[in-house]
Amino acid sequence: MIDFSKRNRLPEWMDQPDIDPTLHLKALQGLARLNYFSNSVSLLWKPLRKLALANPHSHDFSVLDVATGSGDIPLALSRKAQQAGIKIKFSVTDKSSFALNLVREKALQSNLSIQCFETDALEGPPFPVHDVITCSLFMHHLDNDEAITLMKRMAKAARVAILINDLERSWLNWNMVWIASHLLTRSPVVHMDGPRSVAGAFNQAEMLELAKHAGLIGARIETRWPCRFLLSWNKS
Repeated sequence: MIDFSKRNRLPEWMDQPDIDPTLHLKALQGLARLNYFSNSVSLLWKPLRKLALANPHSHDFSVLDVATGSGDIPLALSRKAQQAGIKIKFSVTDKSSFALNLVREKALQSNLSIQCFETDALEGPPFPVHDVITCSLFMHHLDNDEAITLMKRMAKAARVAILINDLERSWLNWNMVWIASHLLTRSPVVHMDGPRSVAGAFNQAEMLELAKHAGLIGARIETRWPCRFLLSWNKS
């Protein structure tokens, strides 16, 4: 029986450096499907659109997505920006060359311009400066000190704001993710890692406390259905 009053972190299959490429690809595809049905893109698009329209610059408004994985969220956001006629330059980072090659392939197929940086989110060189730094579904992989480090690095690279979209730990969310993982993908990696991610995730109070330690004074956090929260911080 899982105690959801505290984090229950277990090793996740997809975090293993020697994961089989075929399994890795199927897992990334499965996670992209889960992101689509859980409305991750719309969750970020509304605040991004508002920030882009409120902060006109001589340069194109820019967004960097940290630890992007397959890049399905920034790619979909880029399509939304094009459809809305809003100029936003999207870039992504990830330490996996396999994942970034997948991002480049998808961007080419969709005729989208996405700049890719291969770097470790915690130990690599400083992130290139962008107006907004986003991070989706990565924080739950980190311990407290690592989460603080990442938020500090994101804040330093952000001209305007940071947005963090992640899972929230609860009994209900664990069950919902277990069901969705098995209904929406055949990936055994997702079947294992999905519920483990929820069990190891932060709750909102924990995340706000870590944001304060990272110096994100005035950070706000809101529930986003299903199973998510959105933390936002404006640099001003």
